[in-house]
Amino acid sequence: MKKLGSFLSLFTITVLLSAAIVSIFNTDVAQTVAGVAAFECSFYALTYFNVIPMPHGILGEYIGAPGVNTSTGGVGVQVINSERARGAYMSYRTRPEYEGKDITSSYLRFETQITNGNNKLIFKTYVGDGTTQNPSERRLDRNDKFIITGWSFFLLKQPDGKSNGRLHSYPNLTDFAVAGVADDLESIFNGEISITINRKKILPAYDMQKFLKVPETQQSAGTNRDQRDLRKLLNHLTPHVELDGSGTNEVEIVYPSHAAWTGGTAPATFKHYAVLYCDGLLITGGSANI
Repeated sequence: MKKLGSFLSLFTITVLLSAAIVSIFNTDVAQTVAGVAAFECSFYALTYFNVIPMPHGILGEYIGAPGVNTSTGGVGVQVINSERARGAYMSYRTRPEYEGKDITSSYLRFETQITNGNNKLIFKTYVGDGTTQNPSERRLDRNDKFIITGWSFFLLKQPDGKSNGRLHSYPNLTDFAVAGVADDLESIFNGEISITINRKKILPAYDMQKFLKVPETQQSAGTNRDQRDLRKLLNHLTPHVELDGSGTNEVEIVYPSHAAWTGGTAPATFKHYAVLYCDGLLITGGSANI
């Protein structure tokens, strides 16, 4: 079955390539097909017997050892990747600077308090960066690198001394019930987020409106919750952003405000936080300074 699949794939490539050559250069059909087929057979034979190395990662990834006929790996089958996360992994896995490094799926969670009279939110990105780290945060170790492939932004009303507050992808009228607070928190989504790494503006302006996700079923009382699926709340980030634990990572949000802005007004024993959730790849020991 595998041999049949390989033959059909090779046949399809032959037909498509031949059609393209005939169309562009107006060549003879029979001679073009014969020439393309002869080239493919010669190339396959040379890679099979390891006379020339099989090119790696052109369309995706090889499964099995190239040029080796084993019961478990075959001769090396190249597959076209359609999964974003796997594509990102393969891209960084083959980069020489990360050879021998552990690359795993992971996340970062940055939190900063929302206060009145301040229209700028600054996120600390690495462990030990100045301020006290909240228990629900996950920052980057100084020795590591993190590749942001997707991210989300949330509002959080957190009880003092606890870490059980719920993340909201919009100003939830039930959780942020103090008069006028939810309306003012809406202005954060009219702002923009930027990232500067080592004094270079990597992401000049990303529209905060892209993070505003109002679920179809919303919380209506303290006894129920919003409809929520984290996978649907993640925004794909292209190109990916690389945070280096030993670099100067400046991540900030600037939003329109006014003199009587009350988004930071929380009930007694509570505080309001802005939360930036980053999904992606953790490269352990991947810092440029190692």
